[in-house]
Amino acid sequence: MGKSGPTLGKNGGSLLQCASAPEPSRLTRHRFMCFICFLDALNEQISISLGGPDKTSLNCHWLQRVAKLVPIRIAHKGCRCPQGRQQWLYLYDPLHTYFFLKIVLNFSLMVTILRPSSYPVPTTSLHLYCSSNQRRKQRQFLRQRKHREQQLNQNKRGSLSFPKSYPTPLLTHHQPHTQTKLQALDSVLEELETALKNHVRVDIDTFASLLETCYRLRAVDRGMRIHGLIPTNLLRKNVALSSRLLRLYSSFGLMDDAHQVFDEMDRRDMYAFPWNALMSGYAELGLYEDAMALYFQMEEEGVEPDRFTFPRVLKACGGIGSVQLGLAVHRHLVRLGFGKDGFVLNALVDMYAKCGDIVQARRVFDKVDCKDLVSWNSMLTGYIRHGLLNEALEIFHAMIKQGFEPDSVAISSILACGWSLKIGIQIHGWVVRQGIEWDLSIANSLIVLYASHGNVEQARWLFDQMPDRDTISWNSIVSAHSKDPRVLQYFEDMENAGVLPDAITFVSLLSACAHLGLVKFGERLFLLMTEKYGITPIMEHYACMVNLYGRAGRLDEAYAIVVKRMEFGAGPTVWGALLYACYLHGNVDMGEIAAQNLFELEPDNEHNFELLMKVYSNAGRLEDVERVRKMMEDRGLGW
Repeated sequence: MGKSGPTLGKNGGSLLQCASAPEPSRLTRHRFMCFICFLDALNEQISISLGGPDKTSLNCHWLQRVAKLVPIRIAHKGCRCPQGRQQWLYLYDPLHTYFFLKIVLNFSLMVTILRPSSYPVPTTSLHLYCSSNQRRKQRQFLRQRKHREQQLNQNKRGSLSFPKSYPTPLLTHHQPHTQTKLQALDSVLEELETALKNHVRVDIDTFASLLETCYRLRAVDRGMRIHGLIPTNLLRKNVALSSRLLRLYSSFGLMDDAHQVFDEMDRRDMYAFPWNALMSGYAELGLYEDAMALYFQMEEEGVEPDRFTFPRVLKACGGIGSVQLGLAVHRHLVRLGFGKDGFVLNALVDMYAKCGDIVQARRVFDKVDCKDLVSWNSMLTGYIRHGLLNEALEIFHAMIKQGFEPDSVAISSILACGWSLKIGIQIHGWVVRQGIEWDLSIANSLIVLYASHGNVEQARWLFDQMPDRDTISWNSIVSAHSKDPRVLQYFEDMENAGVLPDAITFVSLLSACAHLGLVKFGERLFLLMTEKYGITPIMEHYACMVNLYGRAGRLDEAYAIVVKRMEFGAGPTVWGALLYACYLHGNVDMGEIAAQNLFELEPDNEHNFELLMKVYSNAGRLEDVERVRKMMEDRGLGW
């Protein structure tokens, strides 16, 4: 083969040949020979030097046969040697090397394995023959090579640069089949249905696990399929299984289905879990009376509540607004030993705040030993709900000092409190430092904050910088331009953005048209709301239309809306808009009608009496002014 020396392979690697290779004349039993030379210590490439003493064509023919059997690359070297033309084969995978050696053995060839001189293990030669001794030596060689490679990896760990691996050609275009969790659940359900059709018995744990999965994946439709597969007797007798199904239905507001499962349970007095799930479903839907009725039924049947029962009951008490009922529940939970449970105490704070007893809410709040974010948010929103802004700001500062950050809902509530612009800017600065200024609810509240203080440009800048916008964002910017003709352009941009307007959007638009005197646009928007978007008009929409016609001096059309077009009785906002229109245009007769209805709906609203007095005063009817003032004194107003 000539002198040994590095020869650059096709991929830029160093292909090493051995000078001590046996001469071709010694190969009396073989047509040709094969030398395998390793490129590097990690076997990234293996080169095969193939040559024959006299028949190069046979070598090439045999080489092509091998290439069809194993995935290898063939490169021709242009140099000449005593054995004839050389062929270079590149094997890129150890598995391919194994198959190639098998083929070499089948052809009864002698293979010489050589190592580069830089390899720490001495160069060795191994002769392989088609015999049991040959295969035994091959296995011994493979074990020795694996042991040497492990030693090399341990010596060079941390500094070894692993070569790039090459995919097996059969797997080059393989795309893994991925499934979503819901698709996997569907596959399981299909197999379950097939098994049940084949009369395969399915245990309870399988059904329970699948119902739990449906609950976590919010897949109530799959839960219904499972419900249809569970035998009725099994569902009725197993409390744990029926409780999981009941919770799934309740969490989606399917209370009829949930209650049916509840009624069919044999021993529902064993645990509080099904009762809690059913009460939670009613409370989330705002059916607070039903939740409380279930709580009383729970007491009658002797079911002992747990720490998860009372937060749901207290939420129902807060929804009803009955502090007496809340006190009774409070005493009950103290008797059962839950008076110091933080989870229950947080619910008590929220209940008392919603029922109007903010002092008792603060007293319970102070009893919470380990206050969490829920505790602080409950007290904060309670103060905000009662308009106690200084106390709310105090709680806000205290919770920040304690390392708690209000959630986006609490911050939005703080920004909507009607602070002075100075305090609002300070809160805005804190929000920016926390990196949450582009949270949707917070950004929307900031737009309202600046718009309410007349800084429409800042509100517009915030809206333009928002990365995401929802319907509330568009409603906020539309409301901010209630006295600006650009309000219609914002509505057009809203439609172009693909955002569907809601009832509040049209309240802001109709109110803007009323203030701007755009009667035609207002009429078009009202028709667009009902015909294109299918929004049923509510009281505020009719009040805006009365205000629209009334400000334009079209009092007859405004009055016709009240008495003819409304499908329900007019409320204070509608009659108030009509009375204000009568004040603007001096219509005493229609003003008296509007005022009489307002006195019945809002007997303690001084503004209505004062507005009627202005109507009489503008008309020069001073006696009627004194009569209305006397009415106010008789009702204890105006002092």
